[in-house]
Formats: sequence, structure tokens, C-alpha cells
Amino acid sequence: MTLKVIISGGGTGGHIYPGISLAYEIKGRDIKNDILFVGTERGLESKLIPLEGFKIVKIKARGIQRKICFENLTATVIFFISLFQSYKIVKKYKPDIVIGTGGYVSGSIVLMAAILGIPTFIHEQNVIPGITNKFLSRITRATFLSFNQSKEYFNSKAKLIFTGNPLRFKNNKHSTDREYKKFKLDSSKKTILVLGGSKGAASINRIVLGGIDSIKEVIENNWQVLLISGQDDYNNIIEIVGEDHTLFSVESYLHDIEKAYSLTDLVICRAGATTLAEISAYGLPVILIPYPYATHDHQGINAKIFEREGAAMLILEKDLSDEGLARVLLDILKDKNRLEMMAKKSKGLSNVNSAKKIVDYISDCIKEQKNYFTNKAGKL
Repeated sequence: MTLKVIISGGGTGGHIYPGISLAYEIKGRDIKNDILFVGTERGLESKLIPLEGFKIVKIKARGIQRKICFENLTATVIFFISLFQSYKIVKKYKPDIVIGTGGYVSGSIVLMAAILGIPTFIHEQNVIPGITNKFLSRITRATFLSFNQSKEYFNSKAKLIFTGNPLRFKNNKHSTDREYKKFKLDSSKKTILVLGGSKGAASINRIVLGGIDSIKEVIENNWQVLLISGQDDYNNIIEIVGEDHTLFSVESYLHDIEKAYSLTDLVICRAGATTLAEISAYGLPVILIPYPYATHDHQGINAKIFEREGAAMLILEKDLSDEGLARVLLDILKDKNRLEMMAKKSKGLSNVNSAKKIVDYISDCIKEQKNYFTNKAGKL
């Protein structure tokens, strides 16, 4: 049985990449399965989805502020517009299932599909769910969770299944000379990977440059830095780094981030759920600097789980400084046993078969529904 599937989620890579992973898993089951993404013009999905070769249609959507303000009136009007747009998309495309992977864009399409009787499913990446997924979990067939700890934040009537976070890559390959040459790195040195998330993080970039510079003479013979700056900060970072190509390699953005993970020995990054899932899949030790303005401090909560399990060192943004980061780095880089233990703990948190688990469950639901209607028809 071939399927027509709508997948919706967007805004940041954390909502988009799990959807892409599920799309590849569904296509891998049967090449005839058809995938349609629903997103917005403003979100990263408008760029990332076509790069993967999938179709995308765009609707209007805007998040609602968690306070009384004029912007919420506009957002409410846009939401009703998006419901009408979603109705037309569902009626025209006639999907067999609809999957939401988070972000306000997924709200209207999943809600409309559920109203029209189409099997719907959602995936929550973070420990603390967003308002959209908390609402949708009451009307969908199942809610898939990246963290088992998320269960306490949902309504007791929601069908919750811990699966982990689907990864955008299937195989965790080891680095080759090709990867080192791609990034102009020295294969004889260990590598620190610096990530600011899909949109970059200027504050992390500056602190890392300052912290590394202060311990440069101690580490430069054994370590090097691959810094993914984000497109907005790339030119500034290149200007700061200057001619220092022995220690730093700078990229604005990496679509194939697994090539960087494959040669990395330590990561410094934010604590988005998708990034953490990828890091743990490669078993990498990490210094986490959670984005402090995330809703409900969900990055801070994500990071504390990795810290508690011994896979990460946690530095809050308010405590971040050149000197502080330099001290933490030196403590870790000088302690080989500690790095190895953190790597082992990180690997223990991985769920590399998440996409398979999710699609298996959805397939079983579809089969049960088909058998139910077949049996019912036979009794008429």
C-alpha cells in the first residue's frame, strides 16, 4: 500500500530535520510513497526542504505571544487564514496521514487533518513541549517524544511514545582525509566543533574566539577548531580570525553536518534537542551553552539531562566569559579519561533508530485501520 503523507514543522532546523528524517524513512519503505511538506515562507524550511528534493507548499502562520499584546490579534487572524489554507491543501492532496514536527506552522494543518478524520501524529523534540504540541496531543493518534521526561508535561489522555529524535543522517561514518581536506584541517590534531544552531549564535562565536585565543599556546599543537558561525556572522568572524589558519577553520553553515561530526572530538554548542540527538549519535562529549530566551527554558532543561548523565559540561549564558570558557576547556582537554567517559555517556543517550520506530508505529496504525474497515465491510 503506497502512502501520501503530509509533514509539517518549521521555523528552525530543530523542527525541520526530524521531518526530513521521517520523510526519508517513509520513502525508504516504498519509493512510490509521496511526501508533501507544509511550511512558511519565512522559516528555514522554505530553503532546506527543496535542498532535500521534497515538495513544499507554504501557508501563512505566526506564533502567539505568551502575553496580552496587539501582535496576538494579528496572529489569531493569520491562524484562521492558515486553517482555510490547510483545508484546501488537505482536500486537494488527500493525504493518508499527517505528521507534525513542531513549530506554530504545524498547528493548523494537523488540526484540520484531525477534524477531517485523517490519522494524525506529532513529534516533540524538547523535554518541555511547546503550546502547539500540548494542544495537538489531545487530538492526534500518538505523540512521539525525544525525551522520556516529557511525559509529565502532557495531558494524561494523550497517547505518548518515547522514540528519541529522528536524525537527518542514517550512518555515523568515521572521518576520512576527504573531510579534513574539505574543512582545511590537520588530521593529526583533535578537533573542537563549535555550533550556534541552524541560525548561528554570535555570542558563542565571540566567547569561543576569545577563550581559545587565551589558551592558544597551550593547545595549538594538539587541537584545532571548526567553527560554524551562521551566515549572518560569517564575515565578522573571518575578519577576526584573519590569517590564523593553523587553529581555526570557519564555515558559515553546513547542510551535511555529519561530515563535521565525523572528525570531531569535543563540541561546544547550544542545547537544541535535534543537535543533542545528533551529538549523542556520534558519542561526542559536549560543552553546552543553552539559549537563555527559549520558551520555558527548554534548552536549559535539555542540557541538564545531558549534564546529569555525565555527557556534558553546562555553562549558562549569564556566566559565559572568555576566561570562564578557557578554564573549562583546559580542564577537559588535559583530562583524556574525562573526555572518554563523557563520550561514552553521550553515546548511551543516543536513539539512532528513532525514525524507524516512529514509522513502524504509524504503519501499524494504518494497517489496523485498514483491517478494521475491511472487517466492518465484510459484516455488512
